[in-house]
Amino acid sequence: MATTVGPLPRTTSRLLRFAGGTAIGISNRWHQGQYCAILTEAGIVGCGIYSMETPAHFGQAIAIAKGTPAHPLTEPEDLFDAKIVEATPQALALGVAIGMTGREATEKMLAAVRTSNAATPSEAGRPFEVRSIDHVTLVVADLERSRAFYVDLLGMQSIARPPFSFNGLWFQAGATQIHLILEHAESGPAGNLEPRDRLGMRSHHLAFEVADATSAVAWLRECGVPVVAGPKFRPDGAVQTFVTDPDGHLVELTTFPWKHEQDARR
Repeated sequence: MATTVGPLPRTTSRLLRFAGGTAIGISNRWHQGQYCAILTEAGIVGCGIYSMETPAHFGQAIAIAKGTPAHPLTEPEDLFDAKIVEATPQALALGVAIGMTGREATEKMLAAVRTSNAATPSEAGRPFEVRSIDHVTLVVADLERSRAFYVDLLGMQSIARPPFSFNGLWFQAGATQIHLILEHAESGPAGNLEPRDRLGMRSHHLAFEVADATSAVAWLRECGVPVVAGPKFRPDGAVQTFVTDPDGHLVELTTFPWKHEQDARR
C-alpha cells in the first residue's frame, strides 16, 4: 500500500545586517504553520508562537511580535516593521519596549552585545570564561559511609574514576560530579572544619535541587541524617532544607515550586 507523503517542512537562515551589527534570520515553514526569528548574541526577536514564561525563567532576553492571518510573520524581514507586543524582563532590561518595531528591538539587543564585549583593559587579555561547575571535591573519613549517603540516600549515580594513586569515589549529580577523596597523609582533613554550633544556612555548603525538599528532609530525618535547618521558604519562594553528610559537610536540598507548576501545565 502506497503512502502519500506531504511536502517536507522548510527552514532557511541568513545573515541580516543592521546599523548596530549583524544577526541571523531564521524562517521555519510547515503545513498550516510558520515561525520566524532574528537571533542576536544577546537575545531573540521572534513571532508570537511561544510563551514568554519559560524563557523568562531561564534568564533569556526574548521579544516577540504577532502577525495576523492577513499579514503572517513568515520571513525574518517581516519582523522589521512588526510591533513588539511581549518581552521578557531580560529583554526589557536591554532597552526593548512594547510597541517598538522588531528592527528597533534588534538594534537594542545588538547594542547590548557591543556594551558587553567592550572589555576593560584587565579583561581584554583574558583567554577564557567560566561555563559551569564541573565538580566539587570533598575529603571524607570513610568512603563506604559516604557512598551510602550520596548514592543510597540522595540518589546520585556512582561513576568510573581514573586510577589515581589515592583512594576515592566519584558520583554524578545531574550535570555536576561529586569527587570524594579518602583522607590520607597528603590530603586535607576530612569533614567540615566549622564548629558544629556554627553550622547553619549562612555557612559554606553544597546545594542540590530535589523534587520535594520537605518530604526529602522528613525521610532523611527518619534515616538518622542530622537536619540543621528547614524546611523554610527562601525570599523568591524556593524551599530550602539543610542536612549534613557523615563527615559534617553541610548539604542544602532545594525545591523550586514554580518549575513543577510549569511542568503540570505542559
